Amino acid sequence: MKRLLATLIAAFSLCGVGVGSAWADEPRPAYRVSFELDAPLLLIAGGLTSAYFILGEGAPPACAPLCDRANVNAFDRPFAGVHSERWGTVAELATASVLILVPAGLMAGEPSRAGLVDLLVVGEAAFLTLAIQVPVSYAVGRPRPRVYGDEAPLSERTDPNAARSFFSGHAGNCLATTIVATTALHRIGRPRLAWAVLAVGLAGSALVGVSRVAAGGHFPSDVFVGYAVGAGVGIAVPALHGLSVRASPLAFPGAGLSLSGRF
Repeated sequence: MKRLLATLIAAFSLCGVGVGSAWADEPRPAYRVSFELDAPLLLIAGGLTSAYFILGEGAPPACAPLCDRANVNAFDRPFAGVHSERWGTVAELATASVLILVPAGLMAGEPSRAGLVDLLVVGEAAFLTLAIQVPVSYAVGRPRPRVYGDEAPLSERTDPNAARSFFSGHAGNCLATTIVATTALHRIGRPRLAWAVLAVGLAGSALVGVSRVAAGGHFPSDVFVGYAVGAGVGIAVPALHGLSVRASPLAFPGAGLSLSGRF
């Protein structure tokens, strides 16, 4: 599911960067897109997210197939060993619902080419959240809760994905897309629809977090960090796309890149 999501977001985003240069009498989008800003963001996010394709080359948790619950912090320890296929299905359905209904709500309030541009920015936010989550999950290598018990099949406790608990990309993606879509609707003067989209997105994000914990995919702290990252991306992306931001190399050798904009 996560690999498919990353691939779909990458394809959609890379195809949409050039949209929105000429508008004639059409409504303008809530977000301003530009090659100087969006192309680097998408290229960096694509490079980092591509680590999904080598997931199988990683190592399983060092303590697999049965980790010691005593090594888990007191806050998360009650959830060590949890596993439920049914809750796993609920989590996937809830995630898919948020990632479909929230963009659909945006397009309902902005059924034009401007809506497609804003939809691109929503997808970019989800993509950037994945780009943060992927390398962090590899760097931390935290065992998933199911590895601390024997309820999950042995294959699910000894594969590389079992060491990717921190943090929840599902929760982060859902919250990031919700905030960016809601902000867009507020900017174009659709407050009622914005509140409806926010309510659906927050309820769905909460269900995603609860079900991921109940499924044994994440500890509560993983979900909370996912929410924090998703909220951060959801706030930063609209801010960046509301400014005239330009990236340009500095004139003197070895100086790198400068960002300038009108605030």
